[in-house]
Amino acid sequence: MAHNIKLIARITGVKGSCSVGHKIGEEFEVHLYEKGEWSTAERKGTRAPNMCAHLFYAIFPYLAVLQYDGGFPWSQDKDLFRMNCPDPENCVSVEIRRIRT
Repeated sequence: MAHNIKLIARITGVKGSCSVGHKIGEEFEVHLYEKGEWSTAERKGTRAPNMCAHLFYAIFPYLAVLQYDGGFPWSQDKDLFRMNCPDPENCVSVEIRRIRT
């Protein structure tokens, strides 16, 4: 596991009305695991505490790629990924930036 990677999500667009209330420019950290383990009850559920669950599950597989230092062959910037939530009527766009610390 790459402990020196931080993933920052930034809301880049909202079409319609987001039922969770996401706003353009909102930023928060997202990750699959913090320091590689989920051994304590107080750490469970903190992967993306401020993100809509539907959006989180849509980006989940891509977070794994970024968190484990992978990349997407179609992307010029290997540290940036863009995605939309699955709601076509009230779509939220997000970009995930990998920051190496």
